[in-house]
Amino acid sequence: IRKGLHYLFYIFAITMCFHVPPSAIPNGGFLPYILGGSIVAYALDTFYVSLFMTERVETTSFHVLSSGVRISMPVSERFRRNATGRRGGFAYINLPWIDDKQWHPFSLFEDLHDANVRQMFLMKSGDWTEAVHSSLSRDTTRPVWIKGPFPSPFGHAALYDNQLLVASGIGITPALGAINAFKSSRRVNLIWAVIDPEMLEFFLE
Repeated sequence: IRKGLHYLFYIFAITMCFHVPPSAIPNGGFLPYILGGSIVAYALDTFYVSLFMTERVETTSFHVLSSGVRISMPVSERFRRNATGRRGGFAYINLPWIDDKQWHPFSLFEDLHDANVRQMFLMKSGDWTEAVHSSLSRDTTRPVWIKGPFPSPFGHAALYDNQLLVASGIGITPALGAINAFKSSRRVNLIWAVIDPEMLEFFLE
């Protein structure tokens, strides 16, 4: 319900477009142009992502840990091509067997053993991730919808020879893309604060 209420902002923004007539410039008459243009740009972006950057992965593997769930999915050639040079990035996922209306963003990192596979780590930290963890009693394979990939701040790592990456907890995932990409050609240092021993063991494997 709380997430659904956020969508009321769209109604508010559209209503504000008609609140002040354009002829009222400079006394608020610019509002229809700014809000109207923003709404159109957002709608076009949403349409493009839904049409050209969304795919269903049928053979997604779920590995259950006490602190969360690791997701491994073989992505399409389109996804891999768009991810080139983005050093990890993030994507939105939808698990239709949990809630077919909710999309959540998670950082991506490439499988070290298979360049066609992308992984995510879902740490138990909210209602949705708790629901995912509790619904998986063992390692399994289930379908997933994914939107992306989108760039992350670590995409700028290629501009620097000396890199200092700072992360905490599950925030290690976006740094992994930069580490794997530049470990042989750059000096890469990582500061990682983590309190979960199982997570530390998992990522150091």
